[in-house]
Amino acid sequence: MAVLRRTTLRLTLSDQAADRYPTVPFEVPPGAESIGVSMDLGTQEGVGIDLGLLGPDGLRGWSGGARISYVVERDDATPGYHPGVVPGQWAVLLGLHQVPAEGVDVTITVVCPAREHPDHGPREAPVRRLLRGSDRGLPASRGLTWYAGDPHNHCLHSDGELSLWELANEGVRSGLDYLGCTDHNTTSHHPHLASVSQRHGITLVPGQEMTTHRGHANAWGEIGVIDFRAEARTWVEEVERRGGFMSINHPVADDCSWLHPLERMPPGAELFHGTWYRNLTDTSILAWAAMLPDAVVVLGGGDFHNRSTPLRPGMPTTWIAAEECSAPALIEAMAAGRTMVTGSARYVDEEEARPELLNCPALVRLGGVDGHGEEDLMAVDATGTVLVDRLGARLVIDEDHQVVRAPAARGPYRLETAGRWVVALSA
Repeated sequence: MAVLRRTTLRLTLSDQAADRYPTVPFEVPPGAESIGVSMDLGTQEGVGIDLGLLGPDGLRGWSGGARISYVVERDDATPGYHPGVVPGQWAVLLGLHQVPAEGVDVTITVVCPAREHPDHGPREAPVRRLLRGSDRGLPASRGLTWYAGDPHNHCLHSDGELSLWELANEGVRSGLDYLGCTDHNTTSHHPHLASVSQRHGITLVPGQEMTTHRGHANAWGEIGVIDFRAEARTWVEEVERRGGFMSINHPVADDCSWLHPLERMPPGAELFHGTWYRNLTDTSILAWAAMLPDAVVVLGGGDFHNRSTPLRPGMPTTWIAAEECSAPALIEAMAAGRTMVTGSARYVDEEEARPELLNCPALVRLGGVDGHGEEDLMAVDATGTVLVDRLGARLVIDEDHQVVRAPAARGPYRLETAGRWVVALSA
């Protein structure tokens, strides 16, 4: 084993201000079978240094703050990284997320060959499916079906704690038809999705979450890596050019709020995030949406990472009216705006909450926009809730399948309980 590079950097707040993403270059020799990278941050508190990799062909992986080491082999790699070793100039990519006022010493070591092999986590056997949201048969236009899922999830390919196989099982346990796999700043999980989908009986939709200190956004589709280090406006342009679909994530969520200025917004917005369950009467995210110049595709995202809270995938649930439950068809339907969000929960026990899919209040667009920009909106199983539009007009729902004329300009629409808890959203 040869040490290709070992260096200690003294990183300060001035370094962070000058360049958020410094690199440590190294040379990979001809014939290399694998490389291993490790980072030593010592024991100092208040340090957050992210880790990634650049190859001769560009961004080769990112694990953020979830790992302090990784391995890249010719045919395999640590989750978060793409396999393939070629000779030439490489670089360890750092992210200076949190640097103490007094600075921090960071030691980077690169070896060839690597000391270890990649670990993709437990290949859990498929669990038995008891429920499928699409079996509810919500009203839809001819040829379409409402599929239930959660487009925003993480696994071991970034900072999630579950393998792809474990994540798929969590989606099946929640009764979901699909799960979006949106790991941070990487697409290393994409090559594995088809086989896991087939094995576990749930559609895994390829995605990536462009993650920066100024905001996060999801992009779905097999569109290659979107470089998170570029300006956010280029994300919008690149995702559109490559045929994907993009959404701003949790726009007002603590220190992950959206701070990137944009002249042109992406088509989607995550208007119901898993953190909303802390306070379902909080309308700050709706205030953000009300300031947008144009309507957006309404999405919800559980942002599932682990089992540390009771919330499982589908909290909230994004329903998509698509021709079939394939990843391309679901992404196409999102782009067409055929979405709605429900937030009702069923508690399995004190430590596990999953979505209520078969009886939850829902807001279904029925299509058929007229010359005045109006179409029918149906409140399903929502008797006793209140329908509220963007301008604050309120209507008490007193029928199980109540149809309301709903101008698109007055959306997004929401259903509230008497206690002002938001339980459903629609454009």
